[in-house]
Amino acid sequence: MTTGIFVADLHVNSTVAVCPPVVNLDDGGTYHATRTQRWLWDSWTGLWQDVDRGTPKGDRVLFVVGDLGELDTEKRSIQLISLNKDTIIGMCIDVLEPALSVVDRVYFFRGTPAHSGRSAWLEEHVARDIDTSVPYSKEIDQETGEEKKTIASWWHLRGRINASKIDVCHHVGGSVTPNAGNNLGIKILSKYALNNWDRPDLVLRAHVHKFRESGKNLPLWAAICPAWTTITEYGYRIGMENDISDIGMIVVNFGDIGFTQSVKILHIEESRSIWSRKV
Repeated sequence: MTTGIFVADLHVNSTVAVCPPVVNLDDGGTYHATRTQRWLWDSWTGLWQDVDRGTPKGDRVLFVVGDLGELDTEKRSIQLISLNKDTIIGMCIDVLEPALSVVDRVYFFRGTPAHSGRSAWLEEHVARDIDTSVPYSKEIDQETGEEKKTIASWWHLRGRINASKIDVCHHVGGSVTPNAGNNLGIKILSKYALNNWDRPDLVLRAHVHKFRESGKNLPLWAAICPAWTTITEYGYRIGMENDISDIGMIVVNFGDIGFTQSVKILHIEESRSIWSRKV
């Protein structure tokens, strides 16, 4: 049995995303997490405790499906904890620590340049900093016997876990409608059929901060991962003020025949009921 844990869109370094309760800054100052960030952090660490208690030990694989950190390369807001690259990388590793203490292997996926830098260098850097324990990062040159330098993160992964074929990458095309999971699955089935490829059993994407799935409507399971950030200034600007992010993770148990999945979605409790404020 192999357990795959899929998380995405952590956007570490954003002031509205998951981060450690206290961050020591490069200039000697200190950043303290906001109330929302403390809830995200407690939820994050709590879910990893659940994973540790509720899944078989031996082969747990973490998939970080893009947009691990927030660099805001397009300078769309000032909602950043730090501009110092070393501080940001350190925060990313600190946030991943509760997961790394539970899993046996890690696959990092490259996200969006606006968040992760050109060519998504942030994910690649963190992947190299962490012992991911996956074969692709440790190729040996057959002639010299020396380790080849290869990339440690993925744009797109098509692989097999036990009996199941998976297709994973960060970006998902199309709008985030309630039917987005089905649309994703149909798109993948069409692409594979056109290329005469054997279709995958599980397809996962991210990027839009909403969980969507195909259910049992298709001969594969297609899903869009939830996120670990709430709405940003940019989200308000593009008219998504009522689109609350889904917070959580997807856990998949891959067996010798097929797989079973569970989706853990958490909801931020409103501090006050809507319509309660008099104007």
